[in-house]
Amino acid sequence: MPSTTVRTSESYSSRSRVDRGPTNPESRPLAGGPRVTTTDPLYTRAFWTAWIIHFTGAMSHAMFVLFPLYVLHLGGDALLIGLLLGISLAVSVAVRPLVGLLLDRVGRRRVLLWASLLNALSFPPFLLAEHPGPLLWALTIWHMVLGGALFASYFTYAADVIPAGRRIEGLAIFGVAGMAPNGLAPALGEVLIADHGFPALFFSATVFALVSFALCALVPPREAGERPAVHPPPGGGRTLLSSLLPVLSATILFGAGINAAFFFVAPYTRALGLERAAPFFIAYAATTVLLRIFGRRVLGRMGTHRVAIPAFAVFAVGLAGITLFPLPGSMLLAGMACGAGHGSLFPVLNALSVSRAPAHLHGVVIAVHTASLDLGGVLGTPICGAIASSLGYRAMFTTVAAGALCGLAIMLWDRARRY
Repeated sequence: MPSTTVRTSESYSSRSRVDRGPTNPESRPLAGGPRVTTTDPLYTRAFWTAWIIHFTGAMSHAMFVLFPLYVLHLGGDALLIGLLLGISLAVSVAVRPLVGLLLDRVGRRRVLLWASLLNALSFPPFLLAEHPGPLLWALTIWHMVLGGALFASYFTYAADVIPAGRRIEGLAIFGVAGMAPNGLAPALGEVLIADHGFPALFFSATVFALVSFALCALVPPREAGERPAVHPPPGGGRTLLSSLLPVLSATILFGAGINAAFFFVAPYTRALGLERAAPFFIAYAATTVLLRIFGRRVLGRMGTHRVAIPAFAVFAVGLAGITLFPLPGSMLLAGMACGAGHGSLFPVLNALSVSRAPAHLHGVVIAVHTASLDLGGVLGTPICGAIASSLGYRAMFTTVAAGALCGLAIMLWDRARRY
């Protein structure tokens, strides 16, 4: 990505809507582009089509939160889980910029269709793995690559259909489609595993993925080039890369915390002798969903930094709270804190990345942003696995909580340098 020739749309307007405080006009012109208003229609047919595609696809992927239990079933341990998921995410991150180029050049619809179909076909072969060998590694890497491609595709298409003036609100509601499955799918998956074994888990994931693939046919064959680009005026401003760097760094730390919670809570509960991790995931997802539904407009009005800074603190408290398992109520309280932090941080960090790039580069920028989120998993998951294996799960969750506080510090610095 060139960092010396592309200038950010925020560089010439440090008073842009997403970084300002609660006082926002209902409309504002962008130099060189159309007027952006906060009254443009958001909840259109295109928006809800994108939402349902995201929800059904996310249901298939959220089943994979229980994949570490399958690795344990095959004879693996916490260290192997960390290495397997970390390296698989690394490959996914490495190819993500290519996905962004395809989204901008080939089109959203084609990438969504092919990635959704291949994702559906990626689940059944896991049942052929009889031990943690090369086949399991190959299947996990392939699945993670497809998951990353779909993640970028969902949010790039969402950026197309969400009005710029309502971006935080739109991303907050669109993100509900991805967060709700994080509570529903693990709860359903644990029941399926207990009653019918792992084949039922992978079969259900396949069904959800096929439904998402079928719904992708409703996406109109519109290319990104049909949407007018917003170009900043010449002179002054930061380069795109330097403007994005603090946001991406905070996103990496955020991603490390997410992956620690999603992939290590289930094996942690089993190590404690608990039969279910579902209360944590349900509280996590429910809090995020409720926050985004009832607080969607508040998030946009407060401004990004005023949301991100306390949200990182709450997220850190939730991660630290996991170390209190199995105290009564600790699962619910930790899940609620993690969900509140996640529910606030994801749309805000996403909106910050998008707002700092010209419209014709949204596909690439969103792909890089989602890659940064996964890069947190690439770097954090193997480290988390090693810490859990050598020092225990409590030491590991304490470490990722400290990482979330580092994200808070980055956002404080980013706010200070912009004012």
